Amino acid sequence: MMAKRSPLVIGAGPAGLTAALQLIKGGVTPQIVEASANVGGLARTPADGDWRVDAGGHRFFTQNEAVSDMWRALLPTDQWTVVPRRSAMLIAGQFVRYPLRGRDLLVQCGVRNGLRGLGSLMWARMSTGPRVSNDLTSFRDWGTYQFGRRWYETFFDGYVRKTWLTEPSEIASDWANQRIKPIDWRPRPDVSLDTTDVFRYPRRGPGQLWEAAADALKAAGAAPVLGAEVVKAQFDGKGWTVTLRDGRTVRGDAVFSSMPLQNLIQALDPAPPQHIRGIASRLRHRGLITVAVALRTRYDIPFNWVYTPGPEFGCGRIQNYGRWSAGLAPAGWNGTHLGFEYFVDGVSGLWDADDNEMIRHVSADLHAIGCGGSEIEHIMVTHSQYAYPVHDASRERSVQRIRDHLAANYPALYPMGRNGTHHYDNQDHAMLSAMHSVEKYFGADIDPWQANTNRRYHESGLING
Repeated sequence: MMAKRSPLVIGAGPAGLTAALQLIKGGVTPQIVEASANVGGLARTPADGDWRVDAGGHRFFTQNEAVSDMWRALLPTDQWTVVPRRSAMLIAGQFVRYPLRGRDLLVQCGVRNGLRGLGSLMWARMSTGPRVSNDLTSFRDWGTYQFGRRWYETFFDGYVRKTWLTEPSEIASDWANQRIKPIDWRPRPDVSLDTTDVFRYPRRGPGQLWEAAADALKAAGAAPVLGAEVVKAQFDGKGWTVTLRDGRTVRGDAVFSSMPLQNLIQALDPAPPQHIRGIASRLRHRGLITVAVALRTRYDIPFNWVYTPGPEFGCGRIQNYGRWSAGLAPAGWNGTHLGFEYFVDGVSGLWDADDNEMIRHVSADLHAIGCGGSEIEHIMVTHSQYAYPVHDASRERSVQRIRDHLAANYPALYPMGRNGTHHYDNQDHAMLSAMHSVEKYFGADIDPWQANTNRRYHESGLING
């Protein structure tokens, strides 16, 4: 190892920027390289004048005080807003609140349909047993056990096919336990929804926070270098040499990597064995195309997110930016600002569609949601290639084999974050894996890969202060 600490950070998304800030806090100045022209990764906020887009919909919540403290330190209190979480699924022209409530399922969808759904749920529980709920299994089996076949097929089967781009029977259920809440059967007044489930949000979108992080790093002498794609990461037994696409090289004693895990494996020198490279090449991502549309007509859509599982929609989900923050639109805007999310497999399918083609898709979805009659004020298309790691049936075993090989052969290499560990993390868990990686670099006995392994639902009981 080099006598002087000189770590390299690959990627300037939430994990990379967090690692860099923690290194600075520990008295070490890192070098940071980012392949794209922006900081923030998926959590950036693309802008066109006063119009801003949250590409993935980023709620700021966490159960970890260190993460919460970092958020508060980066942005002053007046730059945060508190937003009630309100989501719905659009089924047969009706908004059904999500997470699902038993009262809505039994009444809103019709008593007869409700009773049939309840019977299907009871049958699933009696015939399957708790094993499917507790063990790693397919999403289809998990969803059928949790909701019964009828409600699973109504609310989740089509949505998962559309957003994960594969059969639900071929997707592992580990992420679902964390993110999909079971049916709430408690009778409670509607008013509690807006007071018990809230999240923080930067007034000008999630990128406002990560731009502030980049500014803090610049002030500390560690400004991220943008447009710096890594093509080789060479370990010579003592230190690391990272080669960029334009031929430049940077050297350091350690590498903190949030680049996609399969790309890291491809870049390593000496190269891993063929079987490790083969495993890595089969790791999959879902890309995301977000089309933000500003309509001059104001529509009353009282939800942040509207999920669209039905075949009448091409998009998988719609964001209502007006419910996130007024700062995503020009001051005084009184229309409707929506973000339509289209999921793609890598760079195939819609990925190469031009803006005119995407506008045609959005026009069809606007009619399907009942907003097709309004004049469009502004439209903006955003592409995010490595948006979501795919949790297929082989992911857990494949990542473990890669992890074991890296630990044994590449000292001071710290994969971290959603893409670096190929794990479907929220940004707080991506940050936590970066924090743990830095702690390990400084000598702590800690496993950064354990930052998000609890399979219980983790989107409640949150720190919001």
